[in-house]
Amino acid sequence: MPSDSDLLTEALTSIIRSRRTVKPLLYEGAPDPAQVRELIDSARYAPNHHRTEPARFYLLDADRIKKVGQLFGEVIRDDGTNDQLIKKSEKKTREWGMAPGLLVVTCHSDPASNLAQRHPEVSREDYATVSCICQNLLLLFESASISAKWSTGAVWKHPKFASTIGIKDPDIEKVVALIFYGFSPKTTEPRMLSPLNDHLIDHTS
Repeated sequence: MPSDSDLLTEALTSIIRSRRTVKPLLYEGAPDPAQVRELIDSARYAPNHHRTEPARFYLLDADRIKKVGQLFGEVIRDDGTNDQLIKKSEKKTREWGMAPGLLVVTCHSDPASNLAQRHPEVSREDYATVSCICQNLLLLFESASISAKWSTGAVWKHPKFASTIGIKDPDIEKVVALIFYGFSPKTTEPRMLSPLNDHLIDHTS
């Protein structure tokens, strides 16, 4: 009979292997913000050298989500002379703007701080911590049957982005992820990876 730890490992393995990106166009509603806040709080428990707690979270309402979609459309449109970019801009404006949920995650890491002056590598470590937190959150979403997409679409290049979502320290906060989320009946096929031996040097065998 499997032990409790075996069952837990099996469940976690299943979540990690089955999680897939689901685009906002396929969402049909979103979880209660209170549930999302609880999942964010749990996701924060990630490896964090120097205990800097660098992650910052911006949980957006419908109005701000729509504005972010518009801003990204403007970034893609560029100068408005390329028909292909205009079409892509219109598509992304609709896709992003209609998402039922959007969380922006940034990395707050000050290179001028005393810690960074003593340990220049801290900025990389902070970014790694925030990335781990984002992955934790995606897995927690999956365990709660919430679909999600981690986007790195460079909407933050828009000069109005920081003020639109209310970034507190825009000079030292770097956007790590825009996590779109919602409920979706869409199922995805298992992801196939290349053999582990292509990527592993195993000195124990």
